[in-house]
Amino acid sequence: MKLPNPLRRFFPTPPPPPLPPPPPANNPLPFLLAAVGGGLLIWLLLRRPSPNSPTLLHNIKVKLFTNEDTFNLHKTLGIACLVSYIYRFSHVGSADMNFTTGPLTLLSVALHLVLSVSSLIFHIPIKRIVGGYRIWPEYRLHSIVFATRSLTTMSLTWYELKYGLEPNYYLNMAIVIGTIIAADLSSMSMGPPGTAGRSSTIQDLDAGPATRFFFSVMQFHATMGCMLGVRRFSTQFVYVWIIQFNAFLMTIRRKNLAPHSALVTTYGLMLVFGFCVASHEQASVGAVPMINTLANLAAVLRVGFGTPKYPLWIGMGVLTQLARPTIEEGSPLASLWPYAWAASVAAVLAAGARKLRKRPVDAAKPAEAAAVLDTPIVAGTPATSEYATKVL
Repeated sequence: MKLPNPLRRFFPTPPPPPLPPPPPANNPLPFLLAAVGGGLLIWLLLRRPSPNSPTLLHNIKVKLFTNEDTFNLHKTLGIACLVSYIYRFSHVGSADMNFTTGPLTLLSVALHLVLSVSSLIFHIPIKRIVGGYRIWPEYRLHSIVFATRSLTTMSLTWYELKYGLEPNYYLNMAIVIGTIIAADLSSMSMGPPGTAGRSSTIQDLDAGPATRFFFSVMQFHATMGCMLGVRRFSTQFVYVWIIQFNAFLMTIRRKNLAPHSALVTTYGLMLVFGFCVASHEQASVGAVPMINTLANLAAVLRVGFGTPKYPLWIGMGVLTQLARPTIEEGSPLASLWPYAWAASVAAVLAAGARKLRKRPVDAAKPAEAAAVLDTPIVAGTPATSEYATKVL
């Protein structure tokens, strides 16, 4: 049975790529990566910065284990998801992180979804803390919404591959638009713009303007990755990792277990890694120049010209559908995409330079704000966060 698609004659779609082959049974790389990663983690937890200082494990136990998680549900789920990430990332590449059409893939999707939702058990300040790299209720709701976006896309891939269906890319467009609606509704539940519970995720972050611009552009690439919908699992799973692990970074910052600047840098490196994985997956269908061109176009239209987000993303969905046939073998337009990609990069850089000229580097924070940043907060912190900004 094939999904009904009355518009297929206007927007033909290529067949889905075959499932990746399983890795060789005697491949030692996954086990070596897991052993190295586990060894480094144990070393970090047990090392003492100075002879009389407590270990990181002791600080984590004191500062992260709160009474709000009475049955340690969230922590148990977090540890299970950490094991899941270690296993999946040890199979990055042609094996598609060892995701299959079996039930374990759906179990993995459910595990990470429940982790995000379980963050609601914690009580956190409604107002964003000065500096911005700490979670607040609006941010938490957005994190659940955007993690669900990628997990839903993974479920769609699983269903189509399981039953041999042609890809229905209109569902990818529906997932993206539905996510934007859900994010707006969650923001509205926190009050009108300008109130204590509302804040722009990236624009209000304590970081340089160039860093904030880079973070924003990466969000457009993530959304276009969902819109493109390559029928593999790795890209969407990396997006979930960025969302949930970034939340952990925000958690340890909130508990003063790591400095702000180091965690912002780590988040940037995570975005770069996610972009590389997404590009690897998009290269499997020859879509790298096309999708990067469209992502950069979306960034220019939104950041450079202030295009309203709903017309923008509906338009990008239509453009993505129209562009799919142009990357098929034999299409006369396929050779033009690299040039369009180069032009789009130049346009993004020009938009960024224009924006940076309008917004000078932020003045230094007052001393009292710095004091707030270094003050521990007792309330519990969830381990979910958002991989999307208000510009989306």
